[in-house]
Amino acid sequence: MTTSAAPAWHLGRTSDRFAGRVALVTGAGGAGIGSAVARRLASEGAAILALESHAGRTATIVDVIAGTYEVPVVGITVDIADRQAVDAALARGSELGVVDILVNNAAINTQGSIFDYDPDVFKEVLDVDLTAAWYLMHRTVSPMRELGRGAIVNVGSVAAYNGGRGREGPYSAAKAGLHEITRSVAIEGGPFGIRCNAVAPGIINSRFLAKHRERFQVELGATPLRRFGDPEEVANVVAFLVSDESSFITGEVITVSGGWYLRP
Repeated sequence: MTTSAAPAWHLGRTSDRFAGRVALVTGAGGAGIGSAVARRLASEGAAILALESHAGRTATIVDVIAGTYEVPVVGITVDIADRQAVDAALARGSELGVVDILVNNAAINTQGSIFDYDPDVFKEVLDVDLTAAWYLMHRTVSPMRELGRGAIVNVGSVAAYNGGRGREGPYSAAKAGLHEITRSVAIEGGPFGIRCNAVAPGIINSRFLAKHRERFQVELGATPLRRFGDPEEVANVVAFLVSDESSFITGEVITVSGGWYLRP
């Protein structure tokens, strides 16, 4: 089950609330949370620096944003775990101006057990899901400090609360770490007008979920709202957290799960 209708911001600009701001969104392509966030912020006037690991998805999100919202957009295909490549992407994206909104969304996951995980796979998950997010914060907070403002949202997960239920240890460890770094950056950045928060999505509709829906039926029954979320619903929370409407909120992890995390 999904929400009944596409939001108005899918169709074009809805306001200029973020006009003059530059939003960097990782994992911005495809049909998931990153794409929804990029579109949501563009719909209110933000220039978008879209980082994505797949060239085809990069081209698609650039075309959608430029054609639908008519805001400046730069899309770069990059491995965000490659620091030199990230540095080059930031240099190229500087044509948009100083990044004052950062949304760390890109992530990878792997299923398995402590008994058979390949240590290289464990490291790869932490490199992308945790270390790369930290590095982007590290690279963007100094310019934000000079501006005297900045808003960061890290996309965590409810998996951080429960060890991934024993199926996705590296992912849950990375997301738990991301929640804690969120709080750390909030403490350090606060005196300079930099806010840092996180969202912890539950089960969100995606192509993967559609393909394996039967496997997730038990989770549906354990969700108080009796449905899974849509990427747009997470994007709405992110938009709130980077807006002035949340000006006194920092260091928080907002769970967006339809109540799923309440299950015993």
